[in-house]
Amino acid sequence: MTIKQRRKALGWSRQELAQRAGIDRHVVQQLELGTWSEGEARMRVEVALERAESGDSDVQLDQVEIPPGAPTPGSPGPDAAGG
Repeated sequence: MTIKQRRKALGWSRQELAQRAGIDRHVVQQLELGTWSEGEARMRVEVALERAESGDSDVQLDQVEIPPGAPTPGSPGPDAAGG
């Protein structure tokens, strides 16, 4: 099953999965669309889904700290200014 199918089977919104995985909602959206490939975010989503599917109804991973200046989903990367 895909991330989206698993999320929906649990009755979760993208926002709820993001909160439980400790990541941004837009990252969940991009993971579901196949346009985000950053490994830690995918791993966190997988862990949250697996724990919930195993019966942990209160799964909540710590929030990811985003370093200042790091690209975020939907933002241009550091080379976008044409440097």
